[in-house]
Amino acid sequence: MSDHTVIAMQSEGPEKGLRANPPRDYLLFSLFNILVLGNPCCLSFMALVYSVKSRDRKLTGDMNGALNYANTSKQLNIGAIILNVFLLIVFIILFFLYVVPSIQAMSKH
Repeated sequence: MSDHTVIAMQSEGPEKGLRANPPRDYLLFSLFNILVLGNPCCLSFMALVYSVKSRDRKLTGDMNGALNYANTSKQLNIGAIILNVFLLIVFIILFFLYVVPSIQAMSKH
């Protein structure tokens, strides 16, 4: 009789429901938006919340939930960047339409 047990292990790949490459959580993208670009209409903050939720889901093994939260975070981050660029363009236009002419008018007097 043998005094040890052999268990055959198969390495077929990831288990059911798990992916070989887990989805990205876009946490750094969200932190960049909230710290560098600001927080227009709380989009950056909501993107950060969804990024953290995505990371939590990834750690618990729910890759489908993590993917859904990651996609929402990515969309909110892109929306925040578009809104920031739009607001910057509006600010520059208003600056050159109102502030620069008033400075020139004051310097002529």
